Amino acid sequence: MKKIIIFSLAILLSFGLLAQSKGKKKKTKKPAPVAPIEVTLPDRCSDCFFPVTLQADIPFGPTEPLRGHGYVNEIHKDAQTKNVFDQEHNSIWYILEIPYDGKLLIDITPKGFSDDYNFIVYKYTDKYFCNRVEKNRVKPIRSVQSVVNTEIQGKTGLSLKSSTAHISKESTEAYGQYIDVKTGESYVIVVDNLNDAGLGHTITCEVWTNYSPLVINPIDSLLQQRTTANLHVKELETGRTVIDKQNAGSTRIKLLPEKTYEISLSKEGFFNYTRRISHAQAIGKDTILSARLVQIKPGSPLPINGELYFDNNEQGELFLMQESHKNLDEVVKILTQYPQINVNVIGRIMTEGLNVKKDNEVSKKRAEAIKKYLVSQGIAESRITTRGSSIKELEAQIKEQSKSRNKTINPPCEIRIANKK
Repeated sequence: MKKIIIFSLAILLSFGLLAQSKGKKKKTKKPAPVAPIEVTLPDRCSDCFFPVTLQADIPFGPTEPLRGHGYVNEIHKDAQTKNVFDQEHNSIWYILEIPYDGKLLIDITPKGFSDDYNFIVYKYTDKYFCNRVEKNRVKPIRSVQSVVNTEIQGKTGLSLKSSTAHISKESTEAYGQYIDVKTGESYVIVVDNLNDAGLGHTITCEVWTNYSPLVINPIDSLLQQRTTANLHVKELETGRTVIDKQNAGSTRIKLLPEKTYEISLSKEGFFNYTRRISHAQAIGKDTILSARLVQIKPGSPLPINGELYFDNNEQGELFLMQESHKNLDEVVKILTQYPQINVNVIGRIMTEGLNVKKDNEVSKKRAEAIKKYLVSQGIAESRITTRGSSIKELEAQIKEQSKSRNKTINPPCEIRIANKK
């Protein structure tokens, strides 16, 4: 009998433990953070004749680890040559063309904090530059060979704060003095890692000058959230490409005095986006450009860039006021570029609820006035349908106003994609 009781208790206990284990939630492991993808280094970039081209203000890296000095060890110290490496160890050559006057700043950030990165900066001369470097006939204008500083994660470069042009390997100073640079000049930067088992780095060359910052945020206008897009920014006065980047997210650029910029974004399945902005428009403040990308699908809104104002003529006919025409230029441009798109113009109006039928009629007339302007700009009438705010929409508008202590709502008119041919 005792054996039966013990056996029964053992079974009950095992079931209890099983139930308890089922009741416990399994701990899910957090996904490991994705490491940034390394930039593949071009062939022969460890030699002077094959430098990597840098673009001002745009980081390059993180790179693959540097391995060796290439086919030619161009840099070597002799009795007459100072402020250079004893020799190259694990090096890469860069070249930077200066796009505008300012002060050249450099930031080199190693992936491995204990890696000992040194660098030299030369002013580029001509096609014989590399031969002259190898024969020690070109003197560096900046050099930093200091002991690695792990407190700042091994970073080095040129800064506004330093006043030292050349820093020896006995020093602990990580940053040298900036370089005053002019438009069209070119500078060669040789970066060398003394650690044979070291990792790569990221290098950023900034030309510091008076500027206004602009942050470009690509926005999916339908989802009302940030997205990515192909970004191209051009300086109109010079034709200089400021940035040309695929799948760019939020991006910060510099707007220089007396310059105007054309900002273009493209994304598959969306209308192209183009804006122009000058330094004068953004001076003295941080400006954010919310670049609203419109998806090419029924229901997507086309951008109306500002308020639309209406009035009645002497005959009592409602019309779109001339100062509102420019706010529809983007719509005209899109409809011209995409002839397969039809649109539905929706008139909106403030209402107090005293005569919703009249408000409905006025909103219809607003939609017709917008259509009339679009047709005058060459858009086929057959591509445009119109409607006003329905009675139900107006009644919903009145309810919303009552919830907000009778604050009058002034809804903007809308232009939405109706269908694609």
